[in-house]
Amino acid sequence: MEKEVGNIILAFTKAVKALQIYDIEHPTFRNFFTSFYQKLEDFLKKNNELSFQIERFTILYADRVMYEEKEEDISIAFRLFRDGIRSIDFIEGLTSDELLHFLEIFTKPPQEQDIALGLWEEAFFHIHFNVVEAEEEALPYEITENTAGNVDYDKKITEMIDRENINRNIVLTQSLNSHELQHIKNEISDDEKNSTLPLAITTLLDFLSSESSQEVLDSLIELLKQCIDNGDFYNALRILQKVNKHPESNVIEQLENEPTILSFSKLMNIPSDVIFDEFMSFFGLFSKKSIPHFFKMLSLIERQDRLEALRHKIAQKMQDDLAPMAEFLKSEDVASVTNAIAILGSTTSNKAISYLRPLIQHENPGVRAELVSALENIGEPSIITKFLDDPASDIRLRTLDALTHISSPKIYSMLLRRVRREDFLALEFPEQRKYFQCLVTHGDNNIISDLKKILIKKSSLFGSKEHRTVKKLAAIGLAQIGTDEALEIIRQGTKDKSKEIKVACEMALRWK
Repeated sequence: MEKEVGNIILAFTKAVKALQIYDIEHPTFRNFFTSFYQKLEDFLKKNNELSFQIERFTILYADRVMYEEKEEDISIAFRLFRDGIRSIDFIEGLTSDELLHFLEIFTKPPQEQDIALGLWEEAFFHIHFNVVEAEEEALPYEITENTAGNVDYDKKITEMIDRENINRNIVLTQSLNSHELQHIKNEISDDEKNSTLPLAITTLLDFLSSESSQEVLDSLIELLKQCIDNGDFYNALRILQKVNKHPESNVIEQLENEPTILSFSKLMNIPSDVIFDEFMSFFGLFSKKSIPHFFKMLSLIERQDRLEALRHKIAQKMQDDLAPMAEFLKSEDVASVTNAIAILGSTTSNKAISYLRPLIQHENPGVRAELVSALENIGEPSIITKFLDDPASDIRLRTLDALTHISSPKIYSMLLRRVRREDFLALEFPEQRKYFQCLVTHGDNNIISDLKKILIKKSSLFGSKEHRTVKKLAAIGLAQIGTDEALEIIRQGTKDKSKEIKVACEMALRWK
């Protein structure tokens, strides 16, 4: 839901900035407004209400910052905050006229009207807001002492228009200074190129809803291609959802080819999270036939969070049909193998185990490490335990982490046997510590007595450093359990004649 609200805020800021430059009837503003209203209306139909909190430089939704701009001259949040507005609620039933009047009031020059006063006078039915009075909140504003001089404002505005190379035929809001104007122009320049699309799409979708027409379908498909070329996956998704209800169009089949899908690869590392998320939603409408093509895009992704997002999306699309990954598991390319393993793990299906089992002895440690993570997702401890003897220590540590997160009664007894073996003493301390952490996590009713036996056990190598370490870990394990019985064992140990037991227990109490 936060992503959807983020998209609404982004559409809101674009509409506001467009209205600050263009007249209210200008096509550019109208199309930004249409996009904003459409997204807001879709949200309200599902959730009835959308509430924003206003702070000095931020707009928040459910206490999460959705917009932030600290430069007062261009900050939308500051404009609202300055006029005393602390929250805005949009209610289901909101009409486009109401929203348009709201934007008109918001974008009026400050010297013409206070925003809060304008909203009160309009008496909106589906837009509510909370305003603080001056005496309720002391704000650190100072009145400038500068006095107005004799300035030729018409001349200044003409100079600004010439300097910015602005079309004089476009109606401008002359309260903007040159810095504000340039900032807004830069932000909306890319969107302006496609400003006629949302309005055209909405019109054609309305036509298609009332009457099935091949001509309208063909037009929408052409607009779909244009949206894809421009990276506008919000509107592409709108079109595809509607056109898919007309199977005769075969539009998905036209897109499910390798050249088209690989052309999306540039989106994998695009800075905008909003566009990437919209693309992920768009991908959701493709069929399983597209999986091998999208899989090839994985190697082009630089950000780990996006790599995981696309892996998860592919796993969702596969459902119980895991065959598409079989060939990639045989690849000599390590990245392809690890991606295939991760996708199989994301399915959390036991069917994946038969595909993963042959890779246990894979020569590449990166493949084995990914295999442990995949088996953890599936929840298969019997195979994971085989990696406790892996030659790479980092994989053994990862294996113990994975076992800590899996619930199985067999894990405890297996770990206890290993901790009691003499070769356990040869392990490095970080690995020994993880064994005991995992042991405590899976401890059954015998955990306290088992740790006590390890603590008080007399060794043939009495006093050795390795044995002292194990006893300290056993004592710390008892402290972690923290019951009266466990703590009493530690307290008694501090009085033991054995120096190594006494030191171990004293350290455990300090750790506690």
